[in-house]
Amino acid sequence: MTDDISTAASRNQDKTATTGETDLFAFADCELIPINAGMTLAINRQNGNQQILSASVVEGLKTCTNFDTLEAHARHLANTRAELNGNMEMAIGALNSLQAAGMLLRATDVCAKLEQPAPRQLPPTRVLIITCDRPAAVERLLDSMLRIGKLSHHDALFLVDDSRDPGNRESNREAVAKFNMRSAREMFYVGQEAQAELLSGLTTSLPEHEAGIRFLLDPAQWLDQKTYGRSRTLCLLLSVGYRAIVMDDDILCQALLPPIREEGIGIGSGGMRKAAFFESQAALLDSGPSADFDPLSAHASLLGSTLGHALQTLNKGSLKIAQLHNTNAALANVLTAQSPVMVTQCGTLGDPGTNNDHWVMYQSEDTIERLLEAPHGMEQALQNKLNWLGSTRPNIYKMPFLSQLTGLDNSCLLPPYFPAFRGEDLLFGAMLLAMHHDSVTLEYPFSIPHLPMEERALDLNSSIVARGCIALLVRNLTAQINYSDQTDPQYNLQRLAREAQRLAVRSDADLMLDYRTGLARGHADQLNILQNQFARAQQTPSGEWQAYLKRGIEEVQKAFTTAHSPREIPGVPPEASEQELLAEFRRLAQGFADALDAWPEMRGVATALTDKLISSRKLLPL
Repeated sequence: MTDDISTAASRNQDKTATTGETDLFAFADCELIPINAGMTLAINRQNGNQQILSASVVEGLKTCTNFDTLEAHARHLANTRAELNGNMEMAIGALNSLQAAGMLLRATDVCAKLEQPAPRQLPPTRVLIITCDRPAAVERLLDSMLRIGKLSHHDALFLVDDSRDPGNRESNREAVAKFNMRSAREMFYVGQEAQAELLSGLTTSLPEHEAGIRFLLDPAQWLDQKTYGRSRTLCLLLSVGYRAIVMDDDILCQALLPPIREEGIGIGSGGMRKAAFFESQAALLDSGPSADFDPLSAHASLLGSTLGHALQTLNKGSLKIAQLHNTNAALANVLTAQSPVMVTQCGTLGDPGTNNDHWVMYQSEDTIERLLEAPHGMEQALQNKLNWLGSTRPNIYKMPFLSQLTGLDNSCLLPPYFPAFRGEDLLFGAMLLAMHHDSVTLEYPFSIPHLPMEERALDLNSSIVARGCIALLVRNLTAQINYSDQTDPQYNLQRLAREAQRLAVRSDADLMLDYRTGLARGHADQLNILQNQFARAQQTPSGEWQAYLKRGIEEVQKAFTTAHSPREIPGVPPEASEQELLAEFRRLAQGFADALDAWPEMRGVATALTDKLISSRKLLPL
């Protein structure tokens, strides 16, 4: 009987006229309107077709959101839905009816949407390094840049120095001067004096926006805080109209192919990344062969291009239906051939760079297998920070995330970074998507060594429970994005400013409710991930891994019984009261609203100021 059903299903599946491939389907593009406890109206967003479905059918279809064959979806439903009781014939009959009624999304249609448009003329690139009190790392990075030999391909090179120690600033200036004696392209040093001149020029030209400008750029406003975002915002102001390639100071400018490689193109979320674990730095750096390209040129190759052109280039031809198998259909469906590649990323070898000690709990099943098979043991495999973390093939994401070497298409209106605190890169990514709903991030399948010189401890005994931080704002922001919204980026930037202003006038009670609600939602997501990992862990022989996950589950479950306070946020002064912290949050929200209002005009003025600084040769170290 099963063979008969499979044969019938095969006859009923659509074939493409051009390739003969079996089409794939997903239930991923419908509005769902509950009519009553038992019935739901589904309206297809693409073709307007609608159908009334039982609540149990809808619940089943919600598990069919990845592209697969009708037969595979039917088998899954028959095996998981109690009302079907293993009846695959009933399941495939229902799916065939839904497909005939136009209620399912077809992979054929997505592939057609992603056909290559005309390539875009790409603006030049500027390369920028950000540093803070790590002169030895800067010297090592500059030496590695000299070895790649193609620096003249870029319009300009900058070192943006946020060092607090005068001796470190002088060492960095000298390192740039020494670099310029050997480099085909001189590097500009953007230290205290140049930054002060840029700040003065902006406030003089835009006095009505002085508060917002100083919020983003004035170091006096952020004493004793880590201002990664301020440095990144300076990079954006120095590269308006260009494609910017931004480098952390503790990497090597060297591209290595990943230790694990796969064919094709990936379309999905950050969960598509993989990790591997090594006993020594030598084994780490030997894990993948050196690439025959330099990482700066590689980033520049498709940064700013259209997605259709990028896919055609990376895939060496049009996207095939089979390449969408198991892809998140809802995500794939919002992509178009004209979607701009506004951010490029790459993998990392060494310290993965995350500030979450428990990052491995969120990794893929094959990554966990490699962790548990590491000959030096799970704990040492994590604590020695000799990891590879990256993509095994080109991957397309919607939202960008951490990368120690990042490409940004700054010829378009990008948002500024929040000046201080960790998580500024996640907030930037969420704001970029809120402004450019159609944009995508491309992660290349190569890695760069990330080898911090200072000791960075990882504490597996620290609390696993997610804490309140910028991530709560990111969650709230991304939940509001409507990918079909056609409003322009500057209008969307104004909406972000108004949202920040709205937060700045909320009462203590409302802000506390926002905080606790957002934190609880984060804990619910975290618990779901940990429980799924624990269920898979039952198939592994590692009691250590199972115990680690069990501790995480217990900690998160306990967190639901606690009324959390912003006083728990890492780095908060222990003597600060809730009222003081909420007042400070409102101040920061208003300051960021002012900054977002000022930002478009800041970009225009910064272009002229940067050109003046460059032409005056003030940025060249003596």
